[in-house]
Amino acid sequence: MTKPKTALHALLLCQGVLVAGLALSFPFLTLYFFDKRGLPMGLVGLAVSGAVAASAVGQALGGELSDVWGCKRVMALALVCRAVFTALLAAAVWGVWPVSVIVGLHVAASFAGNLYGPAVRAWIAHEHPPAERVHAYGSLRVATNAAWAVGPAIGGFMAGFSYGLMFAATSALSLVCLGLLLGLVPAAPAARSGEVFAWSGSLTAARDPRFLELGLLSLVIACSMSQLVAPLSVHATAHGGLTETQVGFLFAVNGALVVLFQQAATRVVARAALTRAAAAGCLFYLAGWSWIGFASGWWPLALGMTIVTVGEIVLSPSLEALSANLAPAGLKGRYLGFQGLLQSLGQALGPLLGGLGHEHLSGRLAPAPWLAAGALAGAAGWGFYRLGRRLDDAQEGLVLQEVAS
Repeated sequence: MTKPKTALHALLLCQGVLVAGLALSFPFLTLYFFDKRGLPMGLVGLAVSGAVAASAVGQALGGELSDVWGCKRVMALALVCRAVFTALLAAAVWGVWPVSVIVGLHVAASFAGNLYGPAVRAWIAHEHPPAERVHAYGSLRVATNAAWAVGPAIGGFMAGFSYGLMFAATSALSLVCLGLLLGLVPAAPAARSGEVFAWSGSLTAARDPRFLELGLLSLVIACSMSQLVAPLSVHATAHGGLTETQVGFLFAVNGALVVLFQQAATRVVARAALTRAAAAGCLFYLAGWSWIGFASGWWPLALGMTIVTVGEIVLSPSLEALSANLAPAGLKGRYLGFQGLLQSLGQALGPLLGGLGHEHLSGRLAPAPWLAAGALAGAAGWGFYRLGRRLDDAQEGLVLQEVAS
């Protein structure tokens, strides 16, 4: 029988291969639409929003299916679908198919591919007791960020030859990940084997008041966290005096810090109650965004990025472990999928709010959008602190026993 640590290492290998494959191509799809196909940025943004919305639905569906079918089966289904749709995307790019078809394939790939995420989280929740989950989720983040550090660099090189080749490589790596999954990762038993799948089941987690509160807090903090990419890029060049190359190095700081310090930070976080750790992470976001609003030049902005990244390192695994601990036994996938749905909606809403803030507020007061983003983080931190007053030690990840309810 595969030992838990060995099984987790196999899952982390799968995660790294899959994310590296996705990072080869999908970050460059907007550039393809804009530069190669002449699509206006408004329509590009609409295509991206459609894909994010499809991802959110996939999160909810993937969680429910994980309980009914089993986590490994759902992960395998997601990888097969991802491989097929990205292979079709490669053919569409090579064949210069209509843009509407390419957008449709992108949305389909985002929906089906995101069945994978909640299944992975549910697998970890099944294989690891509450006090160990923060370590497991922290390791998952290291694997993800390490892959993101490699993937775009290779994808940028491949883009000089062929956009179609990038999607073909993504499809191939999805199949490699599938082989690793089937050969190395043991199957966790389906929590509700034999039960008939129902679409409506994925939303019944909203009837749990505490978990709904956690999901709404996830949405709020995701709005704040998602200022990291598009809004920050615009602010750094328009108000921070950075060039595009310097912005790239700024984001490299984020990825490098996660890879280097996530595991050490997770060991510290594991000694604290999860809600307190989540609240502390939110406070780092509050401080980091507020600093960035007033910063100018690479080094001050890099300091702000460092503060924000500390918040990310502390908050993200804590939130994932807390979600798994609050999900009842037998309903881990459903609950984690619902939390992923709300978090994805926050990730979609955040850049929209950030863009509106930069359009309507930055001209009058450049720091205003960042003070607003910090305020959202502060509100979420207060919410996590209040939630913690109603949780026991097992739910807070302070004891090894599984939560019964």
